Amino acid sequence: MFPRPAFFQGSTLNFAENLLYPANAPSEDSIAIIGATEADREFISWKELRERVRQCANALKEAGLQTGDRVAGFVGNHANTVVAMLAAASIGAFWTGVSPDTGVHAVLERLKQIEPKILFADNASLYNGKVHGSYAKVREIVSELPDLELLVLFETAKSVDFDLEGVRPANGKVVTLADFQLAVRDQNAALEFVSLKP
Repeated sequence: MFPRPAFFQGSTLNFAENLLYPANAPSEDSIAIIGATEADREFISWKELRERVRQCANALKEAGLQTGDRVAGFVGNHANTVVAMLAAASIGAFWTGVSPDTGVHAVLERLKQIEPKILFADNASLYNGKVHGSYAKVREIVSELPDLELLVLFETAKSVDFDLEGVRPANGKVVTLADFQLAVRDQNAALEFVSLKP
């Protein structure tokens, strides 16, 4: 169209807010997410999902994440991935996710372009009944991201040993998800959404 019309001029929105608080929101005790992996099933209510996103978002803010920063996930398709993505989006950060079965070269081709400030990663993945550790891949990926400030590790497979110090970013730190959220878990900070222009 020419001249190009200005659609929704002056309007703002937040992707996470629209997903967590839809116009036709169901009861907060009804199921929002059914996480289904080879190992188990997880049923998460709207109330629990909002609380998990709140905790993760507050931890991200405490770590210094701001609107316009980039956050990446080297993670599988599970509930913690959804929580991390929504938490990053609520702040106005950009999110990209890469499956853990992707080769290191392909992961770095994507992540080097966006230069993430924070990376979430699984310690392992379960496929076809077998646990596949991700230590070697995560170590190589982190070593090639010089601007990475924080690696947050999801302990997806509790049985897998993972040397946190071995994957520490050169100019940053590494923590498990539990430790990442521990500092802000009991704070009463509300979940705030940064609205961006569409």
